[in-house]
Amino acid sequence: MRRWIWVFLCLLLLAGCGAGPQDSPAGGEDGASDAVSLPVTEEAIRAAYEAEGAAVLAVTPYEGDFLVELGPEERPALDWVFGSTGIRRRLYTGYAGIRDYEILYAGCVRFITDGILFDTAYHDFPQSGAVSFDGTWDETGRASAYDSYGSGMTADIEPYWAPLAEPASFGMAGRSEALLDARVTVSGLELLFGPMSGQDFDAAFCAPPLVEVACEGNVMTLTCRDTYLDCMALAQGEPEDLELLQQQGTLYPGSFPEGPLDGSNRFISRAEVSQEGSGVAVRLTLTEDAGQYTVSREYLGPADSGPYLRLSLRETW
Repeated sequence: MRRWIWVFLCLLLLAGCGAGPQDSPAGGEDGASDAVSLPVTEEAIRAAYEAEGAAVLAVTPYEGDFLVELGPEERPALDWVFGSTGIRRRLYTGYAGIRDYEILYAGCVRFITDGILFDTAYHDFPQSGAVSFDGTWDETGRASAYDSYGSGMTADIEPYWAPLAEPASFGMAGRSEALLDARVTVSGLELLFGPMSGQDFDAAFCAPPLVEVACEGNVMTLTCRDTYLDCMALAQGEPEDLELLQQQGTLYPGSFPEGPLDGSNRFISRAEVSQEGSGVAVRLTLTEDAGQYTVSREYLGPADSGPYLRLSLRETW
């Protein structure tokens, strides 16, 4: 009798090991955070996320699997749901919203961000990237035996190169700033910003101003809103403000001159700066070699002081 009891217990254990992934607890041995109940459909996917309070923006079917876009109030993310098992895997988590994406093959997605940071709402220039499982998981979503220490995805984030005809808007609105320096570089343009006299400009608010980019014909215009060439333009003539800023080691002239900028490169034949109302306009006359552009944000000084923009140009790739 005892022998048959042991046989019965072994059969129960075997049945438990064969249970589907939808019955696995969160964080189980297969590494899945959880699973969607079978059969996997768009309705079942939405119901699973809604039960967790997550906002599903889109569900895209692909060869029996599904790509799920999450947001917008929570941190933007892409999940891959395996249709054969219902296992959900986090494919990508970013700091900015996702503007567009394309499935290259199962478990591999190329995307473009919208540049709006989810935690601060700061509007940055978009980025592009690609994410994939890189063999860490098999076609069912289970961990591959030969890569038990893999993170589950690989991500490659790189600059987004926009066509010249695509307008852009980025930066921080709601404060006035000064243009401290502007210069043509080997492949584009750099603009350095600082505080107006009498205004704070610490790390909490240190960012380039709102900048709008538009291109008509061969002329690209960067319009910096609420920006002045004279850092004393909004002050009542307080020279000690300027002296304090200069003592902090910033590149701080009293004003930056209007007119053409020295230098040129393969993509820019002429650059000119002008004050237009409450904004500064930088006009670039482009050569026939220019076909795409991108913008990056950097800092020149300590504690995130001295924010500047770097606009780069290249041929159409």
